[in-house]
Amino acid sequence: MELSGFLRSRRDRLRPADVGLAPGPRRQAPGLRRAEVALLAGISVDYYVRLEQGRGPRPSDQASPRSGVRCG
Repeated sequence: MELSGFLRSRRDRLRPADVGLAPGPRRQAPGLRRAEVALLAGISVDYYVRLEQGRGPRPSDQASPRSGVRCG
């Protein structure tokens, strides 16, 4: 599985309560919002979106572990 598919599948599986976030307003799709994942990973929302859509460069060694730990 490529990185973009991995990130999407993990984001869809997680609920806000799984990562210590309040449920917040109604969600149109299951799982975490991209902004929530980016916040938890310590990266910008734009960078996370590019990674998830397969448009960005490979994540740095510094960003990769944080994204994986939070998402999987």
